Amino acid sequence: MAEEKRVTETKEVTEKVEDAQQKYMDQRTETISQEAVEIVKGVTEIVQALQKKEDKEQILEKIATIIGKLEVLTARDPNMRLVPVDVRQEVIDYHGTPDDVEVVKSEVVGLIKAGEVQLARDLMLNLASELDIYITALPIGTYPVVLRAIVPLIEGDKFEEARRVLVEALETLVVEKVVLPLPILRAEQAIIRASELTKGKEDANREELKNLVQYAKEQLELAQALGYGRIEEDYKELFEEIEKIEKVLEGEDSTKDIFETLKAKLVGLMSAFNKPKEPTKMPTAQEQEQKEEKKEEEGQK
Repeated sequence: MAEEKRVTETKEVTEKVEDAQQKYMDQRTETISQEAVEIVKGVTEIVQALQKKEDKEQILEKIATIIGKLEVLTARDPNMRLVPVDVRQEVIDYHGTPDDVEVVKSEVVGLIKAGEVQLARDLMLNLASELDIYITALPIGTYPVVLRAIVPLIEGDKFEEARRVLVEALETLVVEKVVLPLPILRAEQAIIRASELTKGKEDANREELKNLVQYAKEQLELAQALGYGRIEEDYKELFEEIEKIEKVLEGEDSTKDIFETLKAKLVGLMSAFNKPKEPTKMPTAQEQEQKEEKKEEEGQK
C-alpha cells in the first residue's frame, strides 16, 4: 500500500490545481469550430440519407451546402490542416510514492523477462498521473475531395457505394492527445502559491514556505519516477533551484521574490507538455538490434 504524502496539499494549492486543469480544458474547448461541427453533422446526415435512399436531388443539394461551408473554412486560413470539433478529458492519478513506482518497475521487468507481457502491461497502465485531453479534429482537406467524388455515384444511383466512401471519410477524423503531468502541475501551483506569499515580502512565514517547497519537491520526484519529460535534463535545474531556496529558508536571508526563478522554470516545463503528443512508434526487431550494436560500439570507444 502506498504511504501517505509527507506533506499534505493545502486548500489553496488544491484550488489552484483545479483552476489550472479547467483552464487547460477551456483553452482547448475555445478552439472548437462550430462550422466544422456542423460540417461533420451534415456529412452524417448525408450518410443517413444515402442509407435510406432519399431523394437524389436533395442529397446533392446537401453536398453542395457542405462543400460551400468547407470552402469558407479554408478561405479563412489556406494553411489550415486540422479543425477541432470535440474535446474531452480523462484524469489518471497515481497516489503512490517514487519508491512505490520503483517497486512496480522491478515487478514489470521481472514479468517481461518471464514472458508475462500482458500482466506487465496491466501494471504499467497504473504508472500514470496525468490530465489527458483528447481533441477530435476534422482533416479539412479530405472532405471536399470525397464529397465531390461521390456525386457521380449518386447520380448513377450507386447509393450504397457512395455511403461506404463517405463513412470512410468520417472515420478519418483525427484524435490528438495532450498529456499534462499532474505531479508537475501540482508542483508548479505550489510554487506559484509560495511566490504569492513572498512577493515583495522580506520575511514571509518560513514554515509555510518550507511545506510548499517540500510538497513541490515530492511531486517532482514522483513525476521523475513516472518518466514525464527528459528524466535528467528537465529536473536537474529544478532540484538545484529548490536546494537554493531551502538554504534561504533555513537561514535569515530575505525571502523576497526567492521563488521567481523556480516558478518560471516550472511554468516553462508545463508549457512544453501543453501540445499534442506524437504517437509512440514501436521499434522493429531490426531497429532494436541496430540500437544494441550502436551501444556496444560506443562502449568500446
